[in-house]
Amino acid sequence: MDISMTIPKLPLNAAPVPPNGERLTASRRLLAAGYEGLRLPAAVLLDNVRSMYNVGAFFRAADGVGIEKVCLCGITAHPPKKAITKTALGAEQAVAWEHDWDALQMAEKMRCSGFAIAAIETSTNSVDLFEWQPRFPVCVAFGNEVEGLRSELLELADTHVRIPMLGEKTSLNVATAAGIVLYELLRKYRAMRMGAGMSAPGLRG
Repeated sequence: MDISMTIPKLPLNAAPVPPNGERLTASRRLLAAGYEGLRLPAAVLLDNVRSMYNVGAFFRAADGVGIEKVCLCGITAHPPKKAITKTALGAEQAVAWEHDWDALQMAEKMRCSGFAIAAIETSTNSVDLFEWQPRFPVCVAFGNEVEGLRSELLELADTHVRIPMLGEKTSLNVATAAGIVLYELLRKYRAMRMGAGMSAPGLRG
């Protein structure tokens, strides 16, 4: 007997499709599974980042890992800007942010709030990102796309962190670097909480 003859052939669009809102809710639950209630005790400081598209990408990554704040300094653009929204896709409305023309002042403010300052920059005393043991809460600082972080910020930082580069190039796009660093921070923080048996949402280590 040909079993195919016993199965009714339904049109491809016959299966019920949940409304957009329900699909979005289900997608969010799936993407956050295992991270319920977690808020990453971290912030990002951007000093003189030129590209508004890069700024938007920072907001997108910041929203993805659930950090506390984005600090925009110097010429770094701040919302509302169409170019930021183009890559942030609304994440700039979900993540707290603050602008200050003086990055050193902003960094000191974050330190006074209890944040360690980590400069994402290759230097003679920088540590490999995957060997880095951050002290939470931590504020990770990124600099200009061409010049990187200024020497004054490098001196102020508690630690310097480098991303391994195995090819011919010695640097990444700053927004790409942010995604790598922020998700590695999330991985480390979640592992720390799980290893210590911590379950309080947003617990600071």
